Amino acid sequence: MGTGKLGMEDEMTPHSSGQMTAELTAATTLQTETTHQHIVFAWGQTLFTELGRVWGQLDAADELAYEDKLAAQVHVLKDAMASLELLSDALGGTCRRMTRHLQSLHT
Repeated sequence: MGTGKLGMEDEMTPHSSGQMTAELTAATTLQTETTHQHIVFAWGQTLFTELGRVWGQLDAADELAYEDKLAAQVHVLKDAMASLELLSDALGGTCRRMTRHLQSLHT
């Protein structure tokens, strides 16, 4: 039969004040970073909106020679890939840090 105690004393591991401060600082920093993710999402949304606009202009530019239009499309796609790589790096870095932090909470 249970004693009515929550058993927290058995589950808690002792932490030094320095270790606790470091963990809280890391958690606060991570949460600050994650609250700013909407900026990264907005950047991605703006990027795709602008790509769609520029691509539409290129499609409608009947006065351009085929080779010039193709060269412009290649340029737009290369710029898009570079921007998407930066976006992916930003999201991936945050995801990795959040995953590590989540794993540390389970250890």
